[in-house]
Amino acid sequence: MKPIIKVLDVTLNKLKNVKYGTFHIDTHFDTLDEANVIGFYGQNGSGKTAVVQAFQLLAMLLKGGQNEKLPDIHHLHIYYGEPSLQLNFQFLVKNDYGEFFLKYGVSLVKGERRLNVMAENLSYRENKRGKRFKNIISKNEDDITIRTTAHPSLNENDRVKVLVANHLSKENNSSFIFRKEVRNILPNYLDEAEMTLIQNIIYDFKRDLHIIDNTQYGNLISNITMPFHIHLENKRGVIPSKLEDTTLLPKALFDAMKELIEQTNIVLKMLIPGLQIKIHVIHTQKMNDGSDGVLVEFLSRKGDIELPLKCESEGTLKIISILSTLIAVYNNPNACVVIDELDAGVFEYLLGELLEIINENGSGQLIFTSHNLRILEVLPIHELWFTTTNEENRYMQLKGVKKLNNPRDVYLRAVQLGGQDEDIYKETNSYDIKRAFRKAGIVNE
Repeated sequence: MKPIIKVLDVTLNKLKNVKYGTFHIDTHFDTLDEANVIGFYGQNGSGKTAVVQAFQLLAMLLKGGQNEKLPDIHHLHIYYGEPSLQLNFQFLVKNDYGEFFLKYGVSLVKGERRLNVMAENLSYRENKRGKRFKNIISKNEDDITIRTTAHPSLNENDRVKVLVANHLSKENNSSFIFRKEVRNILPNYLDEAEMTLIQNIIYDFKRDLHIIDNTQYGNLISNITMPFHIHLENKRGVIPSKLEDTTLLPKALFDAMKELIEQTNIVLKMLIPGLQIKIHVIHTQKMNDGSDGVLVEFLSRKGDIELPLKCESEGTLKIISILSTLIAVYNNPNACVVIDELDAGVFEYLLGELLEIINENGSGQLIFTSHNLRILEVLPIHELWFTTTNEENRYMQLKGVKKLNNPRDVYLRAVQLGGQDEDIYKETNSYDIKRAFRKAGIVNE
């Protein structure tokens, strides 16, 4: 059977402005082929983007040092004044060996220039009554244990390899657990079911994880690059293209772009009636490394009219940019797509329709932040999370929402009047805002 792995819950400790926050996703072993569309709402600066950055850090760690290092310490990932941050993820896994809960936890500290892994742990338990979590591999600074064997008790050859891998993880600012050097010795200590669980998270989950942040959207609206997020059968990732100019693509990427555009156009014309995108080949030429390349420009087409793709609105470009990943969430149970400010530039009614369709008929997981309250009217309340003003309890779900209640109205009432377990809005005073505007206007007079 094809394995399925889905996020069950996430906990953040001291990440950005989140001292502590946890959220869960309403998924179960008997509903693993059904979609989860999870939205985060809240005041600016209240911890929504921290959720996205938690997944970004996870994606970097899963690469095990292969062309990816942890971020520069100046990116301010750790809560001010704290020495470290901790992230914990729990997954549901269904594979040929059964059903499992899989946990991954990591503690990151400031290195000389980048974040470093101080501690990591990967553990699991079977989905059977009475079963407890078992350690797969753990690391706490230089203390390393594989299953129940501490590294001094490993055979000499494996012990040396583990120590070398630990040194490389520090040098390369990467995960220890997910390094290839570590995986190569694990079959000596783990059974086939445990090795399969590692394969499930390193390959199956990592392969279908897409994270779309505001940096990419900022480049798009600045007419710098158009990031095409790709989720095809044999291709995942991002292909950036120049909006103001032509783009030289290696032949393999050109072939992938043709397939992506064919896939995208099937849905795009239903979302924006009559709109199609086209890849126009200018000519072929050699790349700097001597391989074959294709010089192209991207066009939009409505009827007989063709224009440069950059002429389309920001919202249209945003939809085109992420549409392949949304198609993946609809069709692929393993797809996990995390998008910061999903609503930016997108017509609210269309966005509501899209999310409702994916939630009711899709298969994967879509986790997003948003400010658009229209979405509160189309998603089930158990799939909506709200940031609070309490940095030690950042995420909560609304209480007191009955079947006939409009969650949007309940949220706005909570903003104005409170009544929830935590305050969800730090009050602003309109009189003070007006006075501040007047005062600011006379500063240079």
